[in-house]
Amino acid sequence: MKKAGFLCVMIVVFFLVGAMVVAAGDMKAPSAQGPQWDSWNPRNNEDMGSPQFKGLASKTMVLQYGFRGALVYEPNGNRAERVRMVTITRSKVEGFVNQVNDRLALAAGLHEIAVYDFSKHKWFVLEKVTPDDSTGALKQNFILTPDYAMVKQLGGPFYRYTTAAGWQKQAR
Repeated sequence: MKKAGFLCVMIVVFFLVGAMVVAAGDMKAPSAQGPQWDSWNPRNNEDMGSPQFKGLASKTMVLQYGFRGALVYEPNGNRAERVRMVTITRSKVEGFVNQVNDRLALAAGLHEIAVYDFSKHKWFVLEKVTPDDSTGALKQNFILTPDYAMVKQLGGPFYRYTTAAGWQKQAR
């Protein structure tokens, strides 16, 4: 009798944990508004629209980046957080507009820039800033370190995200 009760409890726990992963946190950026977005229901957490870049992984998280946004999955916490936005999916920008390390994940869209902060377990979106995705300057315009993320605005300044201060305009 005890074995059957234990087995039932384990099955319930298994399904509850699985449901947490399937139901990713969902955040909408301003560019993800309108009927075409309202009618989009992802088939699963990995469905980020098409085209989609290859997933990137660090020790703490996995970043999925596609036409309709980005998703970070934390295997240790068994959680997933999505940000819906119109993204940049030219093949030449892959690995620049989407980057990940153990503390931060960067996902740049056409009209906003999002950083996932692992210490806070959520996305922080800088709205109404078009990143400069000029092919010749990708290394200088998209910088991700363990301490900060920095992205250059098209025809404008750099913006820097740190865990302590959030998004700030840079004089650089």
